Amino acid sequence: MLDIFLEVDNIDKKATKENVDELLSLYRRLARMADEEYMPKMTATYSFEIKGSGGGVSDSLGEAISRSVSAQQEINKIMKAVNKMNSYQRQLIFEKYIKRRQQTDIMIYIGLNMSESTFYRELEKAQLEFAEAYDNGRLLLIH
Repeated sequence: MLDIFLEVDNIDKKATKENVDELLSLYRRLARMADEEYMPKMTATYSFEIKGSGGGVSDSLGEAISRSVSAQQEINKIMKAVNKMNSYQRQLIFEKYIKRRQQTDIMIYIGLNMSESTFYRELEKAQLEFAEAYDNGRLLLIH
């Protein structure tokens, strides 16, 4: 059991941060694919249905549904990991990766009233903590 904790000290920080950045950079795309926040409200009087030839549901609709479900599952794993972090680190991750309007790093650290060096130091801590929290540490790379 102690071996697991000792391995955590041998984390390849650079590669782990790249994994986190790669995954979280997809968040906005995943949100669009899952129709999160972009899906129109539907009332009881309206229903939308796409039918293929022969009256059945088309294959492209099935594929779209499958992509949407997969995207939503990934978003759920990301949100679960983010919720395990402290509020300060959640804010950094939210501002950089999740906020609907994408911003440059400069805009983020000025908006948070931080120096550039403090921002990158704190972002690294948040990325590494996210890597530990996400899907049982799946993003962590050990030397």
